[in-house]
Amino acid sequence: MEPEQLLGDVLPRIVGLSLIALSLVLIYRVRREFFIVVRGWIVISFVVILALFWIYEVTMSIAAPSDWSTHPIVGILFVVTVSWLSVFVVSATTLYRRTTELDAFMAWLKGKPVNLVTTWGAVGLAVLIISVVASQTSEKTLSDDPWLLGPVFAYLLTSILIDMAMPLSMRTRGDLRRLPKEYRTSMVLLATAWVGLPTLEFVFDLLLGSIGTDDFDPLYPWMMILLFLMLTRSVMSNRFASMVIHAEVEMSEKGGFRPYDIPRGAYLIEDETSESSLALFTELVSLPLRPDVTIPTGSESASDTLSFLIPKGLVVTRMYPERIRETSGLQVTPIIWLTESTGDKRIPPTSVAQLADAMAKFMESNPNSIVLLDGIEYLLTFNDFNRVLRSLDSLNETVWITKSRLLIAVNPKALERRELAMMERDRVVVRGSEEIDRLKHSSERFGKVGTIPTGVAKG
Repeated sequence: MEPEQLLGDVLPRIVGLSLIALSLVLIYRVRREFFIVVRGWIVISFVVILALFWIYEVTMSIAAPSDWSTHPIVGILFVVTVSWLSVFVVSATTLYRRTTELDAFMAWLKGKPVNLVTTWGAVGLAVLIISVVASQTSEKTLSDDPWLLGPVFAYLLTSILIDMAMPLSMRTRGDLRRLPKEYRTSMVLLATAWVGLPTLEFVFDLLLGSIGTDDFDPLYPWMMILLFLMLTRSVMSNRFASMVIHAEVEMSEKGGFRPYDIPRGAYLIEDETSESSLALFTELVSLPLRPDVTIPTGSESASDTLSFLIPKGLVVTRMYPERIRETSGLQVTPIIWLTESTGDKRIPPTSVAQLADAMAKFMESNPNSIVLLDGIEYLLTFNDFNRVLRSLDSLNETVWITKSRLLIAVNPKALERRELAMMERDRVVVRGSEEIDRLKHSSERFGKVGTIPTGVAKG
């Protein structure tokens, strides 16, 4: 084996396989959410396919050192499969983002077997069959008939266009321009790497080989390594692996029923401590509404009625979760802990985008839910105020669409007057425990869901 081939062909593949092994170890140890969410399994499938592809190339380079090119059928199989996986991961992130959990996605897939993922997979299978049949039945090789690459090129190009179109079509949330720069950079790295790997294989191994350019390019394998590093960097970011939050109905030990129900919307509860906000949240999720309450129109199914009578909740707090459970009596309500230490249901205070995404996904999966955010002051010590405000504003649309209630506890003395005014905008302002009691009393007296009671300020 010539030194040029060893340094430019075999060595980068071995380096790539080592990086793949390292990435799998990191995924298993650090991102166990990968085995819960759909996107995680797509990434794992891609890494396994890339590993098998590089193992094949290393084996062929050693067994047949005079032939440096990949077998056309293997190259076509790699390009088509990875292109389909790119559409899969982008659609799971955007179009089908409400079925994040693997079990939920499989249940959804059984109900809707005909969708973008399955349809595009069927098209890719047809492209593979056409390519294999054409290469087997024709007496000419791919070098003699480059047109055989036409379906593969069309599939690759269309996959890239689909990957670009789906994020731009997310008008309902408008997340892209609101996301922090680090996450937008991560998305660009992921898209570039995922479509770049099959594009390099198509250009260097399939296209150039088919037109008779057999000269080995030592930069091609190292470019593949660089793209894989970009993909790994994106995948290992905090926001890629979604936090799956299983919501359960809180069973109260008090007994009895709740005579009030505050209207849907976003609330800013201003108090020096979060005790009043936590008390309100605990009553809302632990005490069911009276059985004779008027069910709003649109709650036709039994599950909708149950979620209206006994809503599910989520707590986001700076306090230690077990302390919250001891003081409030909450037993099964999920709690996200804002902390720099790693662990289950923990989000670092610097990852505001990941926090907003977890809260939005919870409300989308649990309509009519109640979310308590306690720790705004803590978030502001690690992030710019405008960044935190943008994340909160992006949640307002989700609150109204899902008919949920977002309770934001804040100490007004910890914010400047201008910042507090901007925080109050587009939110119902409740100042202190006295206004909380007035809010509950007004909701009980008028009994109307979806209206703001008198005596409570609207931001």
